[in-house]
Amino acid sequence: MTCSDLIQIILMGLLVIVTGIYAWRTFTISNATKKQSDASTEMTEEMRRQRIMASRPVIIQKAVPVEVIGNGFSDEFEIYNAGNGPAIELEILLLDKDKKLLQSERRTFLRADEPPITFYPSNLTNHLNSTCYLLCRYQSIISKGVKQSWYQTWLPFEPVKSQAKDYVYVKSGELKFCEVFEKEDY
Repeated sequence: MTCSDLIQIILMGLLVIVTGIYAWRTFTISNATKKQSDASTEMTEEMRRQRIMASRPVIIQKAVPVEVIGNGFSDEFEIYNAGNGPAIELEILLLDKDKKLLQSERRTFLRADEPPITFYPSNLTNHLNSTCYLLCRYQSIISKGVKQSWYQTWLPFEPVKSQAKDYVYVKSGELKFCEVFEKEDY
């Protein structure tokens, strides 16, 4: 083996080592860039979720006893927007125990700073001591452009006849919040 062959072998070996180091660094940098990109995408998604939650409407309904002149008392519902954004396409649905529609009302929007909507249920005497539901379903302005999601607030209640007076009052259950992607017909 000649001196030039030995130099050529050493140079070839150095070339292989340099190429290997270059490939390894390129691979590591590529992985680091991909991880940064994934982290950035995850952070962007988290910021979007936080923005939606911060500007989202939150509809709350409650039963309120009201004095009716000449008839004693009656209960009505007040519907508030306790969130930060407006609720749009607000539907107020009164459902019986089988979740069949008894009464409905629709509002185009309810802003967070507006006074509550008053909802007067009718014919609760036909559903005494049976669970009924006051369902409010609505959308957020932000959810209109993203997914077609509907927010819902369910208030189960039981119409009960008063023993002291001749009126029906509402015995409220626990308020339940949910989000659905298909609007169900009632």
